[in-house]
Amino acid sequence: MTGDRPFTGKVALVTGSSSGAGAAIAVELARRGATVAVHCRSRMDEAQAIVARIVEAGGKAAPFAADLAHDAATQKLPAEVEGALGPIRILVNNAGPFADAPFRSLKPAVWDAVMAANLKAPYLLAQATAPAMERLGWGRIVNIGATSGFVRTHSVYGLAKAALLTLTESLALELAPKITVNAVVPSQIASPRTDTMPDYKNAAIAGTPLGRLVEEEEIARVVALVCSADFEFMTGRAIVLDGGRTLPRFPRIGISG
Repeated sequence: MTGDRPFTGKVALVTGSSSGAGAAIAVELARRGATVAVHCRSRMDEAQAIVARIVEAGGKAAPFAADLAHDAATQKLPAEVEGALGPIRILVNNAGPFADAPFRSLKPAVWDAVMAANLKAPYLLAQATAPAMERLGWGRIVNIGATSGFVRTHSVYGLAKAALLTLTESLALELAPKITVNAVVPSQIASPRTDTMPDYKNAAIAGTPLGRLVEEEEIARVVALVCSADFEFMTGRAIVLDGGRTLPRFPRIGISG
């Protein structure tokens, strides 16, 4: 397994990979040789479209559906993937619905759904896939965070993404040395959805020192790198892809001489 296909012979499960950044991650891992389980919550047509894209490019993939807000699905999905493709060696926890209702109006059902998909599902999927990784002597878990975890205005979503970083660190300690666990943390992603909100998009770009939003393909490349031999000595860390947006700043007030 050398060259640009280092994941040949390895199965990767990428949750929430039927669209957006998850789809880009699935395509990139397949390009580098992995057999990819493309996951959706319910839209199998979208998952099948990503599988077709991968296969057309010469890769291997299969679609799977599961609602990861339910505990049973986090057990069923890995079992189905392993039964169809083989043991999972790379787990990318990308699925995670957004909600930013203020806490005073946040519905308990929304709290439960967001926490389950963004935080509990990564924990349960890691628990389900780690034994095979350990048995085979090599595994990679990558949690997709969000810079919402660094602010205090994104309600339960930000809370879940902040906790996901702590979970990343804890899993890294517990699953070492055969499995590395890291996080990739993007800020606002350039996407068709963002294009429908021009005022927000322009404000996000204006607040980013590098003057643009992160691309889905950039996130995918970093995820692949984190899984590669070049990063085999890194675990429990978060790589922040925000163009400098979350760096602490002090306003320039013109008092220097």
